[in-house]
Amino acid sequence: MKRKVLTLLLLSFVLALSMNGPRVLAAQTPPAKAEDPIKNLVRVEKPEAPPEPLAPGFKAISAQDSLAMLSFLASDLLEGRETGTRGFQLAAEYAASLLRLWRITPLGDVPPRSLSLAQFLGGQTSPPRPAEKSFFQEFAIQEVTEASSRISLEVRKGGHVQEKSFQPGRDFSNFSPSRTQTISSPFVFAGYGISERGIGYDDFKAVDVEGKIVLILSGAPGRDNPESPFQRNRALKDKYFPPPPSGQNPLATPAGRFNKISEIQKRRPAAILQVVSPGQDAAFFRRQLPPKSVIDEQPVIKKPSHRMLLPGVPDLTEDSPIPLITITQDMADRLLEASGQMVDELRKRIESTTKPASMEVPGATITIEATVKSQFIRGINVVGAVEGSDPALKDEVVVVGAHLDHTGSWEDYIFNGADDNGSGSVGVLNLARAFSAGAQKPKRTVVFCLWCGEEKGLLGSRFFVQNPPLPKARVVAYLNMDMISRPYDEKSLKFAGLMFEFPVTPEFLKQVTPANFLPVVFSAGSGWGEIAREADRYIGLDLYLHEASGPRFGIGTSDHASFHVAKIPWLFPFSAVTENLHQTSDSVDKVSGELIEKVSKLMYVIAFRLAQK
Repeated sequence: MKRKVLTLLLLSFVLALSMNGPRVLAAQTPPAKAEDPIKNLVRVEKPEAPPEPLAPGFKAISAQDSLAMLSFLASDLLEGRETGTRGFQLAAEYAASLLRLWRITPLGDVPPRSLSLAQFLGGQTSPPRPAEKSFFQEFAIQEVTEASSRISLEVRKGGHVQEKSFQPGRDFSNFSPSRTQTISSPFVFAGYGISERGIGYDDFKAVDVEGKIVLILSGAPGRDNPESPFQRNRALKDKYFPPPPSGQNPLATPAGRFNKISEIQKRRPAAILQVVSPGQDAAFFRRQLPPKSVIDEQPVIKKPSHRMLLPGVPDLTEDSPIPLITITQDMADRLLEASGQMVDELRKRIESTTKPASMEVPGATITIEATVKSQFIRGINVVGAVEGSDPALKDEVVVVGAHLDHTGSWEDYIFNGADDNGSGSVGVLNLARAFSAGAQKPKRTVVFCLWCGEEKGLLGSRFFVQNPPLPKARVVAYLNMDMISRPYDEKSLKFAGLMFEFPVTPEFLKQVTPANFLPVVFSAGSGWGEIAREADRYIGLDLYLHEASGPRFGIGTSDHASFHVAKIPWLFPFSAVTENLHQTSDSVDKVSGELIEKVSKLMYVIAFRLAQK
């Protein structure tokens, strides 16, 4: 909320947001087929009372207590809980104090110990107590405070040297390097950057791009020519000119879609310059304009973006260390001057002949310079556990996690992040309290984690997976809680249908109560849909079970992605996406304590079943 006066809210949507599970947790019944959404629904007419081992945990979870915890985590005092800030530190300390109150075992670092006066003087008569772990797993985060880039061209011809310089935001998109670097190499034009030898077309046949800066055209030949082999061949047409995603979902990327940039990067060029499509320079320039100073429907918030990285670990936003930089057509023409060619001429030649026009540009050397200033800040994960009861299985671990961070504050505005992700953090705390309340502990150990840096690139969960306090091979499951407090209505349910690619038909709407609806996504092959179905007997939500498969592994990007990359199966429920996401209006007054309670109880049963199985 605004520190002084609330303004009208932004009306835009953004979602910041397959592997086989371990044999010990595999279910016997496969999930329903995705193309039949009705079969994927779980409806419970009258919830049953939980069995005795679960009853104390159920009693420990309530809407009232959930809202009480959330009211502190999403208060102005915590200033939006941005990673590396005092507000996040306060949130972490608060969560740790609750875990300590509930007698959860700390799994974090051992704090450094200072010597007492007796120890210092050598007069200690009794052995020191063994050091105890804290609830904090601390690590270094590299915060990029300033980044700039520059591209220059040097052409040597007949003893003469000609130089040209290009500026970010005018001639090319300002890429975001994670380190200071200089790339200088010969310059190659490689047409569309495509190799399809089956039709006799190969942009790389006559040129070697390894170690060189390569210029390519966006798209593929023959987009507007039905007689082109790229159009006549159905497989090539689908590969290079695919239809828009099903239902026009702006968040969907069809699984397995061909990515020509990835293919070019396998050829190990020094960098890739891609010229925007014909006629798109105007759109490129328009995107560089500064935002309007006043928009009546929106608060005026010009918060700078702070990029954060795990030092020594590839950045998630970089699919490859090979830079990809979008340039204008005007810049491409100036780069190609030494060849006597222009971009449109080369494009037309390729289109008319369906033959490559690749070439090395004689005497030309391109230099890309990136300068980065950064500092190190402290990252903190909150980590605790309830030890398993079975001597043979307690070394195996079920992890329950949620990101504690949000996007912070700027000037008079605080992004409180009640739903995203104060609600999921409360969900993890609810589960910790529930597991501590029950006299019967499950066979496996359950670990509770609150991550930092999710909003900056899943930093906390990625660090945990790479540096687990328990052997990673023993982590058999991850349950993610991210945004669990906003009930669906018909509008947001239709949006969920786009995300999960199922039609929200009138028949479907008759089958569910939107405010009681909850999608649950889980790893392909895990069979955990059946565990969720069984758990809902005691909750009564209208679940939609969605088995994730392919490169997308579900929806959006949340901390489950860190575990997915490590081939650890996961499950992820989440509530409605609303216009308040990442806005100052994501406040406690808009959440449903009852929904937090229901989702927490559902995840408690699922976690208990996985830890007991």
